[in-house]
Amino acid sequence: MKKKERQAIIRQVITENSVHTQTDLVALLAKAGLDVTQATVSRDITEMQLIKLPDEDGHTHYTLTTDRPIDGEGKLQRNLRGNVERIAVNNQFCLLDVLPGNGPVIGSLIKQMRYPEVFGVLSDDSAVLVIATTAAGAVQTRERLARLGAE
Repeated sequence: MKKKERQAIIRQVITENSVHTQTDLVALLAKAGLDVTQATVSRDITEMQLIKLPDEDGHTHYTLTTDRPIDGEGKLQRNLRGNVERIAVNNQFCLLDVLPGNGPVIGSLIKQMRYPEVFGVLSDDSAVLVIATTAAGAVQTRERLARLGAE
């Protein structure tokens, strides 16, 4: 099967199902008759620019990116409140220690905001590292995130 056909099926599967992990997606694709590896699915997710968004239950699921306007700062604010254990600045770095499971979502939302002082964002399960363009930018990021509920 060609990549375009496979990706069309992936679009359909994530539109019709709540897909939380790449493993879930591989299993759903197998049910649809596609034998793909997790590595192939991972490359397709990146190429298709799929994103994970929180649902009503607080879990994340894959979805298609969209051109319609979204309240990114509102989503960031909702995800920061009650989920940040500590926020600290050191030189050009702003580190958020977050409750387990929240790092990827918060990191992704910060990236989506495209704040001018942010050079890049790295996240794992329980931490988000915001790399600012300057030390002053890291302080500005900390203040911005604090206003949104990170403290």
